[in-house]
Amino acid sequence: MINILWVEDEFSEQKKTEWFNHRNVCVKTNFLAAKEAINNSLEQFDVAVLDINLENSEHSPEIQRLAEHFKITEQAFLEESGMNLFLSLLEKGFPKEQIVFLTANADDNISLVEELRKAFTQKDDDRFDLILAEIQLGLGEEQINQCAELINAENLAELFEYLESYYKGLIQDETKNTYNRFCEAYKRCRIEPPEAINKNLNEAKHSLNTWLKKHEENDYLLLRRGIIEGSDFLKEHLKKDDSNLQFRQFIKEYEYEEEGIKYKSPTIEIETTEIENYLATLAQFLSLKEADEKNTLMQYRLFLRTLAHEWEENISEYRFKKNTLRDFNLILDIYTFAKIMKKTRNWVSHANLLEPLNPQFIAFLFLINMRAMFKLPKEVQAYERILLNCICKTPVEKISLETLTNHIEYAENNVNGILDGLSISEYQKDKDGNDKLYKGEKILNDFGDKVNDIYRQNSGNPDAEKHDFKELLFQNFWVNQKDNLSNLTAPSNEFLPTLARHIYKRSF
Repeated sequence: MINILWVEDEFSEQKKTEWFNHRNVCVKTNFLAAKEAINNSLEQFDVAVLDINLENSEHSPEIQRLAEHFKITEQAFLEESGMNLFLSLLEKGFPKEQIVFLTANADDNISLVEELRKAFTQKDDDRFDLILAEIQLGLGEEQINQCAELINAENLAELFEYLESYYKGLIQDETKNTYNRFCEAYKRCRIEPPEAINKNLNEAKHSLNTWLKKHEENDYLLLRRGIIEGSDFLKEHLKKDDSNLQFRQFIKEYEYEEEGIKYKSPTIEIETTEIENYLATLAQFLSLKEADEKNTLMQYRLFLRTLAHEWEENISEYRFKKNTLRDFNLILDIYTFAKIMKKTRNWVSHANLLEPLNPQFIAFLFLINMRAMFKLPKEVQAYERILLNCICKTPVEKISLETLTNHIEYAENNVNGILDGLSISEYQKDKDGNDKLYKGEKILNDFGDKVNDIYRQNSGNPDAEKHDFKELLFQNFWVNQKDNLSNLTAPSNEFLPTLARHIYKRSF
């Protein structure tokens, strides 16, 4: 689900499978190819896995120029050129936490101590015991006794330092310990050194898999990747056929008359280039590195306002033809998505009651926004799978129609109860003697209209009762389609039931 930049000058497909399984990996097999990727297409990558020694790279004029600049031989430059790539990534703003060295140019024993430290940090006792046993096999009696004392005293930090110091005293072949020398230089500058995985250790594949899984489970990275892939896909989708932009069918129309003939015309024109620029802006919006909580909220807030901005006052609900129930069912999901986005645009323009924002909610709105704006196949698209995984990594396998009906009924009763407790609406008898919920002279039949009234009551009112408006928007998705729930509960891999299974837990 994330894109990996792997720099390895002794590449083979077998190695790729062994180290990365079937993940999305872009391989660069020499220094200059990697440098070009970092300079020109860095936004395409979420993590970087670097080799330090790229001695098999071509001795090109550019390599010669760099070697002369640093007053070393070309061979010497290439043997440590992975460090140059690492610094280039940092200069471009790539987060250090999303870079790892996969290298043989590190001392095996010191790397083993680092693996021991990781196992302790991750509270993996079984792995800790296995690594410690492997370390002890190469120690003398004096060192084993010292380790035992530190372990019995539960002084693990000092244990790690003792082992590292001991192994550094044994190092003789500096050419094989490039990574360790760089780490020492980092520490002298009071900088935390980059992470490395030693290819020679039995633990290496496990460690790389653990490191990658940590980033694959990062919802911010999934959200950012899904938005980038989605925006790129939709730009190409629009280039193939301009009619794939169904958003124009939401534009309000005005009537005018010429020479006795009545015409209808859209109130605004939406140019294709405007939508292309809109998609390009969304793709570049989220930074490579997740910010702290305060700045991330601000980033999400601005992104959501940009995403929903197109649903302004000249955009109305879907202008569908009500010829038959079948016609309506064909676009019911689009109609639902449009209503939610229209409401979101109005809400984020006037208040922050949808906050705190999170990646799951942003991913949901991005998905339905693009399904409303563009004609897309019923099948789930590749970028949508990334965002669905961001929303929920373990969706429900099956939705019970009976249970769902009860959830929807409870949601409607809950909203009616909230409104009943407010002064903005009340139950009255209509002309047929039935109880109806009114606001002034207007009957509130639509769940979304009711939620909107609650939102207006809360907006700008610090004493208002708190409500989860994100959950109410999720519920709006279900209630709006309650007369056609078979589309949502179908055991299908099409987009609508797949989305339903992924948001079910967040809705009720």
